[in-house]
Amino acid sequence: MTCWLYQMRNDYYSHGRYRTEVWEGHPVTNWGIGESKRRPTEVLPGDMVILFYAKAGAHEPGIYGWGIITLFDKEVINYRPAPPSDYLKMSPLWGDEISDIVDEVRGGMPQGTMWEVDDEALERLRKKIAEHVKGFG
Repeated sequence: MTCWLYQMRNDYYSHGRYRTEVWEGHPVTNWGIGESKRRPTEVLPGDMVILFYAKAGAHEPGIYGWGIITLFDKEVINYRPAPPSDYLKMSPLWGDEISDIVDEVRGGMPQGTMWEVDDEALERLRKKIAEHVKGFG
């Protein structure tokens, strides 16, 4: 199973729109892949996706959720958000370490929509998400 970082644009999916429309367990359909020249081609149903707002252009950057890809057709992605996405959209995971990991994943190409996340980066992100959610309550 592959994991993908999906970078959301605030001008298309505002924070408020994302928080209103995206709910754990409910399908999200027809999200564009963007105009990136580096569109991924090996995305498969069952792959993971991590949803992220970049620092540039976002008043609250960070990780807003994750889920499982249910469809990919080179133009759009459908996915189903999984826990703790509802928590993360209300309390995004951000900080220097997250910024560093995301920069590594994007490989110096911050203008784009989707990047493959390698196993090492995924484990670091999983750990940070667990720590962030565990710190709640």
